[in-house]
Amino acid sequence: MKSGLERTLTGFIFHQLKRFWGYYIGAIVALFLTHWTSSYLPQLAKELAELVESGAENFNTTQFFWLALGIIIFRTSSRLLFFYPARVMERDIRVDILNGLETSRPERYQKFSSGQLFQALYADTEQMRALIGFALLQVGNIIVGLSVLIPRLMEFNPDLVLALLPMLVGTLLFGIITAKTRHYWRLGADAQGEVQNFIMETYAGKKSIKNYLAEGSFLSLFSNFSWKELVYAYRAGVGISFSMPLVPLGVGLSLIWGGFIIKAQGLGASALIFFGGYVFLFLEPLAFLSWIGVVIVSSKASWDRIKKLMNSLEVPGEKEIFLKETNPLKINDESFTGSVEFWGGPLELNFYKSNWNVFIGKTGSGKTHVLSQVACLFLEKGITHSLVGQAPYLYNDSLQKNIFLGHDPSEEEIEKAYELLVLFGLDYLEASKEKLLSLEVGEHGKRLSGGQAKRLCLVRSLLSKAEVLLWDDPFSSVDVILEKEIITKLKESSWLKEKTVILCSHRLSTVKLCDQVYFIDKDEGMIEKGSTNLLLKPDTRTYEYFEKQLV
Repeated sequence: MKSGLERTLTGFIFHQLKRFWGYYIGAIVALFLTHWTSSYLPQLAKELAELVESGAENFNTTQFFWLALGIIIFRTSSRLLFFYPARVMERDIRVDILNGLETSRPERYQKFSSGQLFQALYADTEQMRALIGFALLQVGNIIVGLSVLIPRLMEFNPDLVLALLPMLVGTLLFGIITAKTRHYWRLGADAQGEVQNFIMETYAGKKSIKNYLAEGSFLSLFSNFSWKELVYAYRAGVGISFSMPLVPLGVGLSLIWGGFIIKAQGLGASALIFFGGYVFLFLEPLAFLSWIGVVIVSSKASWDRIKKLMNSLEVPGEKEIFLKETNPLKINDESFTGSVEFWGGPLELNFYKSNWNVFIGKTGSGKTHVLSQVACLFLEKGITHSLVGQAPYLYNDSLQKNIFLGHDPSEEEIEKAYELLVLFGLDYLEASKEKLLSLEVGEHGKRLSGGQAKRLCLVRSLLSKAEVLLWDDPFSSVDVILEKEIITKLKESSWLKEKTVILCSHRLSTVKLCDQVYFIDKDEGMIEKGSTNLLLKPDTRTYEYFEKQLV
């Protein structure tokens, strides 16, 4: 993986440092110049105070201007050099996760809800960016800052270095207490993912929050998970809230201690200004040290969640193992032959190439389950296929972009897409071809009816250049006249004749237009299979099945 997700968290960080070593060296140099330049400010402030105390009227502030300009340039450069690699890393993590999801069988990640997947892709990757972009920056800031500022302070008065001890102790205590909340950060992130899932699924399914809120069961679940998220967030934040005052308390004690040393040694008021300036310079890296603990704790929780998802993508599911061990797909010039798991046992299948093959059976017999396993068989063999389920997904974009999915179509492909839209009865949505192809379908296709969305996905499937088309009850939303017209014209199309179509259906009209029939049953397995002409004769179980439908 380009991002290095296969490593441990420590290995991942070192991989990032090695990958962008040039940026990080430049950033360290910029940090050094920032602190080196800043270290002159307390001395200049001390000298300015002494001039004021002596009654001088003319002050040269040019040095302050150049120091401020240098600090702005070096500080900004250090941030940019740390933040850019972090942004690239965030993009690469998301690409690796998406690639893993895309190339893995859905069974491997089906235990993760949509909200949890969104949490991993968005919030958790954001948190990893905070770790690499913010935490690493501040670690470097602390190391470089202390290496520059402590020697400069010791040159003035070594005793004043001890006065910084309360500020350091307060910061360390804050970081230690924060680290104890890691467990609650992860639980809170999990609960947040579930809350997001409820919002995504119910809103997408019901189309409006109003309908969603009308359902008491969903509202109760949403409320329970929201409360859990709140409780975990509160528990994670309690330690931070009570320990945060330790940082300003430490700063105050350091100033008091430094004041006593300066008074005892008779160094004068200007020395206090000098020491106060160094306390301020130390405060930034030390204050961020406390927040590094927060970022590391939450980032570790995010890393664990991402790794859990990625590890699950490497573990074959039970059905996947069954398909590999029982009978892998066999291919010859005429057919695809293999077996799938069907209610605890094998179901032998033989699909003829360039034919329309249809599964029939009672509702709940397992047709959709068989079709999804057939897709897995083709995936294992690297056979290009397009699966259109009963609730296919549409993106919040135009019809054309939903059809071609990132592919830049030629004029010929656009014309073919329009012809199919006309064939599937979708041309009436707009008055012209241009307006139709640019029509926005909305999130999940909410501007289309369920039948229109299904037919649009069938058009997308036909133009996908896949060798095998797998359709689950594709014509349930169209009348038998339009269905016959669609199938007849598709079977006559020269560019579709070489494709193999495998579909599920309950309708006799659909079966009559197919070439091969597979009649399956939950208890009996494969009842009948063969050519449509033979199985629709009166002495067959298939004929009996449809005869009961007509009655």
